Amino acid sequence: MSKLFIPYIMGNKDFIQSLKIMDDNGADFIEIGLPFSDPVADGPTIMKAGQEAIQQGMNVNKIIDQLIEHKDDIKTPYLFMTYYNLIDYYGVERFIKRISEANVYGLIIPDLPFELGEKFKEKLKGSNVKLISLIAMTSSEDRIKKIAEKAEGFIYTVTMNGSTGDDKGFHEGLKNKIAYIQKHSNVPVVCGFGIKTVEHAHEFKSFSDGIVIGSEIVKRLQRDQINDTISYLQSIRSALDEA
Repeated sequence: MSKLFIPYIMGNKDFIQSLKIMDDNGADFIEIGLPFSDPVADGPTIMKAGQEAIQQGMNVNKIIDQLIEHKDDIKTPYLFMTYYNLIDYYGVERFIKRISEANVYGLIIPDLPFELGEKFKEKLKGSNVKLISLIAMTSSEDRIKKIAEKAEGFIYTVTMNGSTGDDKGFHEGLKNKIAYIQKHSNVPVVCGFGIKTVEHAHEFKSFSDGIVIGSEIVKRLQRDQINDTISYLQSIRSALDEA
């Protein structure tokens, strides 16, 4: 079975072009990072990209405006990776209304605990926007079960302690934890943090429902020729599709 490929891009001045590249080269969902001055889950690559996006003048309004303008051009569902402070500062109701207009599929909010997330879902009712659950491998089985049973869209599992792009090694017992989450969930369970290579794609597809790649894609979009980035994306897609 083909597994989910979820690339991450930063909401910088070129993000629509990046979005279209991901859309054309095998993404099943696309994460768009909203630039934020104080990210807690982002490693140095994404943090630097966010700071550069802010310096370019990118903000929530500009990103949403451009998505509204181009929403009919993008076939792949896209999500916002953001922090609750940014949503709160913008105005929760206004934010939800605007992202609904922009066809945003869902939100990933690392600093929003499960309990507050369930309350936030009440505000999302009436929109088509989903709140994507994150599960850390350090969570207790009771908490994992509770989060998994309430999840919508897909579940994002954090495969290591640390920030995006780290090389600290993946959690011991990861396969068993993923299996436990899948047992209690009705949505796909994907793995993120530290995943970069075709070898990683082969490894993770054997026990999860897909992968998120962030820092490596942000780095390649900044550093490489477009054709080289496309080749990389296609190699990940092929790895996930192989029997």
